Amino acid sequence: MMAEEILYPAGEEQTECAICGGPLYIPLSSPYANLVCDECDRRAVTEDGEEPTHGKAYREKMAEKYGPESAQARSGSGDNPVFIDGQKCWRRYRHGGYVTRLDQFDCDDIWEFRETHNQ
Repeated sequence: MMAEEILYPAGEEQTECAICGGPLYIPLSSPYANLVCDECDRRAVTEDGEEPTHGKAYREKMAEKYGPESAQARSGSGDNPVFIDGQKCWRRYRHGGYVTRLDQFDCDDIWEFRETHNQ
């Protein structure tokens, strides 16, 4: 367990963005920790400063970069981590969409993020 408490723990309804503190309009937000609002999320970039991709666009990008076998990624796949105003975030891709969550502990991978943020 981290010494620092999670800003917006999973299991509790979150009504403000974990980055800007503005209103958060995400129904059923309680399963996720540290959600980010749409306005902040629109500023997300990859480690390379590019616009993040997911789904078919992500699979095509991976196939071009690493070869056709990498295109076998699940439909719920996409770029991770992403950065918003220099702050590391992780996306949960599912059913063609995603939610973006602030990483307040600078995790090395999605698995560490899930563990430290009780996901």
